[in-house]
Amino acid sequence: MSERVTLFVYDLSHGMARSMSLGIVGRQIDAIYHTSVVVFGREFFYGQGIMSAIPGTTPHGQPMERIDMGETEIPQEVFMEFMDNMRETYTADAYHLLNNNCNNFSSDVCQLLVGKNIPDRITSLPADFLNTPFGQSMRPMIEGMFGPSRHTPSPSPFGPPALAPTSGLSTNPFSAPSASTGGATVPFMTDLSLLRSTIQNNTATVVYFTSATCPPCRVIAPIYDELVLSKGSQIKGVKVDIGMAQAIGQAYEVRSTPTFMFFLRGEKFSQFSGADQAELRSSIDLLIYSAHPAHPHASLSLHQYKGLSGTPIVFNLFDNVDPVFAKLKTFLPAEKGLTEADTKQLDKIQAWLKKRAAAKATQTPEPTMGELGPSWKPLLTKIASILPYENQFPLLDILRMLVLHARVAEVYAKDGNRTLINTFKAVATHGNEGSKPAALMTLRIACNAFSTPLLGTYVLSSTARESTKQLLVTTLLSTVDQQRQTAASLAFDIGVKVAESRSKAKDTAHPSLGGDILEELEEDWNMECLSAIAAAMEKETSEEILHRLVASVANFIYMEEGHSGSVLMNILGVPDVLKEKVQSKVVKSANVVGLCQEVQEMIRTAVEAQSASSS
Repeated sequence: MSERVTLFVYDLSHGMARSMSLGIVGRQIDAIYHTSVVVFGREFFYGQGIMSAIPGTTPHGQPMERIDMGETEIPQEVFMEFMDNMRETYTADAYHLLNNNCNNFSSDVCQLLVGKNIPDRITSLPADFLNTPFGQSMRPMIEGMFGPSRHTPSPSPFGPPALAPTSGLSTNPFSAPSASTGGATVPFMTDLSLLRSTIQNNTATVVYFTSATCPPCRVIAPIYDELVLSKGSQIKGVKVDIGMAQAIGQAYEVRSTPTFMFFLRGEKFSQFSGADQAELRSSIDLLIYSAHPAHPHASLSLHQYKGLSGTPIVFNLFDNVDPVFAKLKTFLPAEKGLTEADTKQLDKIQAWLKKRAAAKATQTPEPTMGELGPSWKPLLTKIASILPYENQFPLLDILRMLVLHARVAEVYAKDGNRTLINTFKAVATHGNEGSKPAALMTLRIACNAFSTPLLGTYVLSSTARESTKQLLVTTLLSTVDQQRQTAASLAFDIGVKVAESRSKAKDTAHPSLGGDILEELEEDWNMECLSAIAAAMEKETSEEILHRLVASVANFIYMEEGHSGSVLMNILGVPDVLKEKVQSKVVKSANVVGLCQEVQEMIRTAVEAQSASSS
């Protein structure tokens, strides 16, 4: 189901640019543009990091213009994962008036959602401004505030600071970046309901109440930033300027600054007032200790597990492009064959893949998407409808090579026809023995989906995860060694994504961004995957395949909250299975033996912790 994408355009000068710019800068500037993107019922914008709100309720007031950017087919959960990845680029401290600002963010979002940028009149404003004498005189001051600009002078939105603030949120002079935290600072918050939501949605939260007229706040602010940010995801830190957010100050009865309030699972845990560094440090440590008892895995020495690659296993060979296309053409009967235009398009796909293979080998520029041809995807869909399942393996091999390209992966991540889902389901429908080559190529497609974050998230999103699980479960017990090996690779890739998701800090200050969507994988889904992997390990006699299966289990259960995966593995007898594989010499390599022993320890310590907590 498609979603409408709308660009909200604001004038941060509230008309001053239009009326005064000609006299000040010598050129007519209609507005100091700030933009945001409205999609999925939320308004997304960039200021103190990536923010979101109910459309029209941001600090910028009402937009001067609403631009219809089109419709997107990207699922909401895939978009939220994209937002999560973008937060690494669009951080509060990475804001740059000329290079990395709200309009760059909006353009990137629109490029993903609808494949086009926001209007040039908005993104070209910095170049227009810098090309004026006044802009040239202001350039040293702007670069002194934000760092060197890549413009010489050339694009990136906003006008002179004299006309407008640099972001949608008010800034505070005491939020100077801390050198020891790489320039990052804890964000300010001005909305009472958002603050309450943050406190409720985080296990441990500390709120620093400050004000612009408070000298001790100047001293403690960078120390607060350093302490909070050094704790990573263990604690959520927020700043509130009670001069700008009077409603918050009144609601929490703040009578002096600086004041620090500490919340544990939504309830006030403690508070104190004053710029006491020692008390702040000890209060944060006590809150974290109360909120996050040490995980039993934290005390284990897991050299083999921690030495595992965090890179998904993919199948990226391009050395059989011509034979694959030749084989495909032998399967296309004349009476149901392709039109002349179809044949030309198929030749374009073949030439594009060969050119991409050559570019990778010689490290030269890759072919553009335009060279792939205008109807490559409809043609592949048409061929799939013509061929019986047992003859689809060359077509699937072509798709396996195509999805390694980020732009092709993007097409399939926003595919309304659910091509990959249907492909995965076909293996379960026909059985992995129904067509061994087709099942193998489908597994390779699934593994290659993890080569790009967008498609990797899509195959584990609520839209596709059930078909991904069916593919995995169906093939893990195949009688074909190559299928089991590739299914074990898929299990490993899923485990890598799960472990990566668990290690990411969730942005609970902005619940609409949802953190990492994979945190929301249902427990039942995880348990079914783990059950299938456990059954496969018991029967497996190949050390290489066992290595991938054991590594996938390790990723599923390491530092897992609630220990449900470890408890299941214990119930299914996985520790005994691993012990037997080592004793019978099915597993001989030192690194694999070590990993088996570490997984046994992970399961044992987690089960003991679970038993202790329930007794």
